[in-house]
Amino acid sequence: MFGICNMQREVIKRVDVDGNETDAAPTVLIPAKLERLIYPKRLKIVYGGRGSAKTRTVVSIQTAQASARRERVLCLREIQASIEESSYQELVEEIERRDLSGSFVTGKKTIRVPATRSSFSFRGLYRNQTGIKGFTKATKAWVDEAATVSRESWQILMPTIREHGSEIWVTFNPDKETDPTWTDLIGPYEALLDADGCYEDDEVLIIRANYTDNPWFTAELELERAKMERTDKDRYNWIWLGQFNKRSDEVIFAGKYRVEAFETPPGVRFFFGADWGFAVDPTTLNRCWVRGNTLFIDYEAHGLRTESTDIWKLFAGKEGAKPAQLKEWTPEDTLKYPGVPGARKWKIKADGARPETISQVARQGFNIDAAKKWGGSVEDGIEVLRGFDEIVIHPRCVHTIAEFGLYSYKVDKQTGDILPIIVDKNNHHIDGIRYSLDGYIRGRGQGIIISAEALQRMQAA
Repeated sequence: MFGICNMQREVIKRVDVDGNETDAAPTVLIPAKLERLIYPKRLKIVYGGRGSAKTRTVVSIQTAQASARRERVLCLREIQASIEESSYQELVEEIERRDLSGSFVTGKKTIRVPATRSSFSFRGLYRNQTGIKGFTKATKAWVDEAATVSRESWQILMPTIREHGSEIWVTFNPDKETDPTWTDLIGPYEALLDADGCYEDDEVLIIRANYTDNPWFTAELELERAKMERTDKDRYNWIWLGQFNKRSDEVIFAGKYRVEAFETPPGVRFFFGADWGFAVDPTTLNRCWVRGNTLFIDYEAHGLRTESTDIWKLFAGKEGAKPAQLKEWTPEDTLKYPGVPGARKWKIKADGARPETISQVARQGFNIDAAKKWGGSVEDGIEVLRGFDEIVIHPRCVHTIAEFGLYSYKVDKQTGDILPIIVDKNNHHIDGIRYSLDGYIRGRGQGIIISAEALQRMQAA
């Protein structure tokens, strides 16, 4: 039973999982702003800032409904390389919080409710057309962190979820007003949103929810919110109020790159660059090429918790694999490791901080060595990348795109001044791209440039 709560945490209404009013004692409390999520609707969208209780409310409603009737819930994000990158943990925490472990069975990749035969499955949308189309019987699809979902992914998902009475739930914090999620899902109704940012008709429900709508907003979150409001107003409006991300001055590549699908012409000289990671940071590989004074980035590999013995899979997939390696290949690897075309044929320049990894990857059949580093090489490499007229990134390079939009200079929290200090995060693919140009970058005083002659050599090589 759901208890609908006002901002004073008072239960003002009680309904069952089907939305029928009742006098029974509530077992799940829901903010009044999000009550309408309980009732049937084909498309349910909740957007807004941090601390709004939107994710927790979705999890609470869906677990309650799965406990009462058969539901086949497909939990989605644009990218899901592992179960850790899914909404799995949110559901597990809800099961533990409400002491439902006797009713729910949490496996490594699925969650089931044997009594009702309900299930929760977890998938990534990107590069997973076949996998998603296998869920035509899903009763609910929940797309979390949906701001980054591509138009292609939406075009695949929407007609796939077609069971009678099925619903598509969408939760996200808006980023750019040009993102497909905003323009395609909310854009047609934007002029109809009321003062609270909400809209509803027979098929569509849109709710803007912020921390001001959460009766259980914690004191700890309030300290964090108030600090950002004082010190970083633009970021505050984005993170906490769910407004568009307007920050650009501190973003290193703002106005320098664009995302566009393109065909890579035959005969170009490719540059491959790799960066190493494991638990927190990803292992990455990028392929790029130059035409005129434009840098094109057309492929990426991105692996979190990729074992060093599996880097050959991440980098190249099955392309050029040795017979002994193919014996290790599993059906799951085909989707997990699409690889980067040509990775075994072209020289890869890599972060030299892990010589043992470079040596191991070389033994796996790759032409790879360390890129040169020197004092200021990061700043110099950025100067080179910014020296291109533009950088064009293919839409399939989703992690690379995210980094180019986030890689930033440090901002003085007291004054708002942008400092000449590069924040060391959101840069793994960017570092790999810098490494790929090793040999064409040469120091020259405080800056490093690629000369016109060097650019010609790139294209002629």
